[in-house]
Amino acid sequence: MKTSVAHLEKHALDANTGVFFPEGIVGFTEHKEYKIVAEKSKAPFLWLQSVDNSELSFIIIDPQEFKPDYNPLLSEVDKTALDVNDIEECQFYAVVVVPKDTDKISANLLAPLVINKKISIGKQVILQNQNYSVQHLILEEMLKRSGEKDVSSFAQTK
Repeated sequence: MKTSVAHLEKHALDANTGVFFPEGIVGFTEHKEYKIVAEKSKAPFLWLQSVDNSELSFIIIDPQEFKPDYNPLLSEVDKTALDVNDIEECQFYAVVVVPKDTDKISANLLAPLVINKKISIGKQVILQNQNYSVQHLILEEMLKRSGEKDVSSFAQTK
Protein backbone atom coordinates (compact mmCIF):
# COMPACT_ATOMS: atom_id res chain seq x y z
CA MET A 1 0.00 0.00 0.00
CA LYS A 2 1.69 3.22 -1.11
CA THR A 3 0.96 6.54 0.52
CA SER A 4 3.27 9.53 0.43
CA VAL A 5 4.94 10.70 3.62
CA ALA A 6 3.65 14.23 2.97
CA HIS A 7 0.09 12.89 2.79
CA LEU A 8 0.51 11.00 6.07
CA GLU A 9 2.12 13.96 7.85
CA LYS A 10 -0.74 16.21 6.80
CA HIS A 11 -3.17 13.90 8.60
CA ALA A 12 -1.01 13.12 11.63
CA LEU A 13 -2.55 13.52 15.06
CA ASP A 14 0.90 14.10 16.56
CA ALA A 15 3.75 14.56 14.11
CA ASN A 16 6.29 14.15 16.95
CA THR A 17 5.49 10.53 17.81
CA GLY A 18 8.95 9.19 17.05
CA VAL A 19 10.10 5.72 18.07
CA PHE A 20 13.63 4.33 18.06
CA PHE A 21 14.03 0.58 17.50
CA PRO A 22 17.68 -0.16 18.48
CA GLU A 23 17.51 -3.60 16.83
CA GLY A 24 15.31 -2.47 13.95
CA ILE A 25 12.26 -4.54 12.99
CA VAL A 26 12.46 -8.16 11.85
CA GLY A 27 13.56 -8.09 8.21
CA PHE A 28 14.40 -4.38 8.38
CA THR A 29 17.18 -4.25 10.96
CA GLU A 30 18.99 -1.38 9.22
CA HIS A 31 16.00 0.95 9.74
CA LYS A 32 15.82 2.10 13.34
CA GLU A 33 13.93 5.40 13.44
CA TYR A 34 10.18 5.52 12.80
CA LYS A 35 7.20 7.78 13.30
CA ILE A 36 3.72 6.63 14.23
CA VAL A 37 1.24 8.47 12.07
CA ALA A 38 -2.52 8.42 12.49
CA GLU A 39 -4.73 9.22 9.54
CA LYS A 40 -8.12 9.94 11.10
CA SER A 41 -10.09 8.38 8.23
CA LYS A 42 -8.18 5.08 8.65
CA ALA A 43 -8.73 4.62 12.40
CA PRO A 44 -8.12 2.33 14.23
CA PHE A 45 -5.22 1.64 11.86
CA LEU A 46 -1.99 3.62 12.11
CA TRP A 47 1.16 3.87 10.02
CA LEU A 48 4.64 3.11 11.28
CA GLN A 49 6.72 5.17 8.85
CA SER A 50 10.50 4.89 8.54
CA VAL A 51 12.16 8.26 9.04
CA ASP A 52 15.10 7.50 6.72
CA ASN A 53 13.24 5.62 3.96
CA SER A 54 9.99 7.14 2.72
CA GLU A 55 9.18 3.89 0.87
CA LEU A 56 9.09 1.85 4.09
CA SER A 57 5.95 1.89 6.20
CA PHE A 58 3.82 -0.64 8.02
CA ILE A 59 0.13 -0.62 8.84
CA ILE A 60 -0.23 -1.25 12.57
CA ILE A 61 -3.05 -1.53 15.08
CA ASP A 62 -3.38 -1.65 18.84
CA PRO A 63 -4.53 -5.27 19.42
CA GLN A 64 -6.92 -4.07 22.13
CA GLU A 65 -8.99 -2.46 19.35
CA PHE A 66 -10.20 -5.85 18.14
CA LYS A 67 -9.05 -8.33 20.80
CA PRO A 68 -9.65 -6.80 24.25
CA ASP A 69 -8.37 -9.95 25.98
CA TYR A 70 -4.94 -9.68 24.31
CA ASN A 71 -2.58 -10.05 27.25
CA PRO A 72 0.98 -10.79 26.14
CA LEU A 73 3.73 -11.57 28.61
CA LEU A 74 7.15 -10.06 28.11
CA SER A 75 10.30 -11.94 28.99
CA GLU A 76 12.75 -10.39 31.44
CA VAL A 77 15.19 -9.95 28.52
CA ASP A 78 12.58 -7.95 26.59
CA LYS A 79 11.69 -5.86 29.65
CA THR A 80 15.37 -5.04 30.11
CA ALA A 81 15.81 -4.12 26.44
CA LEU A 82 12.78 -1.81 26.67
CA ASP A 83 13.84 -0.44 30.09
CA VAL A 84 10.48 -1.30 31.70
CA ASN A 85 9.45 -3.14 34.85
CA ASP A 86 5.83 -3.76 33.93
CA ILE A 87 3.84 -4.08 30.70
CA GLU A 88 1.68 -1.14 31.81
CA GLU A 89 4.65 1.00 30.77
CA CYS A 90 4.33 -0.34 27.21
CA GLN A 91 2.18 0.24 24.17
CA PHE A 92 1.64 -2.81 21.97
CA TYR A 93 1.01 -2.73 18.23
CA ALA A 94 0.45 -5.56 15.77
CA VAL A 95 1.66 -5.36 12.18
CA VAL A 96 -1.29 -5.70 9.81
CA VAL A 97 -1.40 -7.55 6.48
CA VAL A 98 -4.07 -6.51 3.99
CA PRO A 99 -4.48 -9.19 1.28
CA LYS A 100 -6.52 -8.87 -1.91
CA ASP A 101 -9.42 -10.52 -0.09
CA THR A 102 -9.85 -7.82 2.57
CA ASP A 103 -12.11 -10.13 4.58
CA LYS A 104 -8.84 -11.88 5.48
CA ILE A 105 -7.07 -8.80 6.91
CA SER A 106 -4.83 -10.09 9.69
CA ALA A 107 -2.59 -8.93 12.50
CA ASN A 108 0.58 -10.50 13.83
CA LEU A 109 -0.19 -11.03 17.52
CA LEU A 110 2.74 -13.39 18.09
CA ALA A 111 5.43 -10.82 17.26
CA PRO A 112 4.09 -7.44 18.40
CA LEU A 113 5.90 -4.13 18.30
CA VAL A 114 6.31 -3.04 21.91
CA ILE A 115 7.11 0.57 22.78
CA ASN A 116 8.21 2.03 26.10
CA LYS A 117 5.67 4.87 26.40
CA LYS A 118 7.98 7.09 28.46
CA ILE A 119 11.16 7.04 26.37
CA SER A 120 9.84 5.92 22.93
CA ILE A 121 12.17 2.94 22.60
CA GLY A 122 10.67 0.04 20.71
CA LYS A 123 11.33 -3.61 20.03
CA GLN A 124 9.61 -6.27 18.00
CA VAL A 125 9.34 -9.19 20.38
CA ILE A 126 8.63 -12.83 19.64
CA LEU A 127 6.30 -14.02 22.37
CA GLN A 128 7.24 -17.38 23.88
CA ASN A 129 4.82 -20.06 25.05
CA GLN A 130 1.74 -18.02 24.20
CA ASN A 131 -1.22 -19.02 22.09
CA TYR A 132 -1.18 -16.17 19.56
CA SER A 133 -0.99 -16.28 15.78
CA VAL A 134 1.07 -14.43 13.19
CA GLN A 135 -2.12 -14.18 11.08
CA HIS A 136 -4.94 -13.41 13.49
CA LEU A 137 -8.00 -12.51 11.40
CA ILE A 138 -9.16 -9.07 12.55
CA LEU A 139 -12.67 -9.08 11.07
CA GLU A 140 -13.33 -12.59 12.28
CA GLU A 141 -12.38 -11.52 15.81
CA MET A 142 -14.65 -8.49 15.57
CA LEU A 143 -17.50 -10.72 14.37
CA LYS A 144 -17.12 -12.99 17.39
CA ARG A 145 -17.48 -10.00 19.67
CA SER A 146 -20.39 -8.41 17.80
CA GLY A 147 -22.51 -11.51 17.24
CA GLU A 148 -22.56 -10.98 13.44
CA LYS A 149 -22.36 -14.09 11.26
CA ASP A 150 -20.95 -12.86 7.95
CA VAL A 151 -17.60 -11.12 7.59
CA SER A 152 -18.56 -9.36 4.35
CA SER A 153 -21.70 -7.78 5.80
CA PHE A 154 -19.75 -6.70 8.87
CA ALA A 155 -16.98 -5.10 6.78
CA GLN A 156 -19.51 -3.18 4.67
CA THR A 157 -21.53 -1.82 7.58
CA LYS A 158 -18.77 -0.79 9.92
